[in-house]
Amino acid sequence: MGDEEAATLDGQFFEFSKLLDNKRSGLTITLYRSDFWMRQAKILDDRKVTMTDTGILFNKYSKSELDFDEWLAFISDLCLLKGLNEEKVQELLTNCGLPGQIPVLVPQYRDFYLTYKPKEKMAM
Repeated sequence: MGDEEAATLDGQFFEFSKLLDNKRSGLTITLYRSDFWMRQAKILDDRKVTMTDTGILFNKYSKSELDFDEWLAFISDLCLLKGLNEEKVQELLTNCGLPGQIPVLVPQYRDFYLTYKPKEKMAM
């Protein structure tokens, strides 16, 4: 029971890069998988850090997938932009558990329409 290996950031990178597709090599990560990981670690909260922030920074690399070193630079840029403690962010990413261990709500654009009310039905 106490024989579990301690989590490492590169180990987590490998696991999250294979999220929803075990046939992937685990050497590169997509923006979606990176955002999912940051949501699970409670870094991406749609208040201080948003999907727009991560998307703009990820786009700086002009690639659809980043390797581990590029992704670390991406995290450094994000921390610098948002005034986050990079060491704390890396600790949160390392210790958030394996993919899927904690339920993660990934908001969808269409969720907006679930709360939509036509003008005529709104109380004035």
